[in-house]
Amino acid sequence: MAIIEHLYEITMKCPVCGAIYRPTKGSRETGKNEGDKETREITNAQCPMLNAPSITCKRCKVDLSDLFSLHDQAIWDHREALYLLSQGRYSEAAMHNNQAIALYSSNADFHALAGKLWALQGEFREAIASWQQALKFDPENAIACDCLQMIQLMAKNNQT
Repeated sequence: MAIIEHLYEITMKCPVCGAIYRPTKGSRETGKNEGDKETREITNAQCPMLNAPSITCKRCKVDLSDLFSLHDQAIWDHREALYLLSQGRYSEAAMHNNQAIALYSSNADFHALAGKLWALQGEFREAIASWQQALKFDPENAIACDCLQMIQLMAKNNQT
């Protein structure tokens, strides 16, 4: 699933010193350095909010456990939404995806999925707004770009 793989590219900043942390496939062990950007690898457990180890910023030593737990919960909710979408359970999928957006509102993939779920429920204005929001966070988001192009093409064909 390319969407899930892309989720690992999210970066988070330490709210105190601004060090960059990038959740990627791997373990919760200390990550690698990329130039002056300190990164950390994390994975997403089945139940992300339980038994999260203490995670501290390598630079300023502030506790980042809550930040990573929120991220993990958002990813879990989004994955649940993808599963429910595959089952045709659109309103339940939307509920989980909306929870993901509430926890991590700057994720373009979350907004792109929201657009897809709106469209599948016949709510095209909301779908377009969600896809446009996705493009604000990631101007190259493939899902949002493709869906908006398809909507424009359909509108153009309906006018002729």
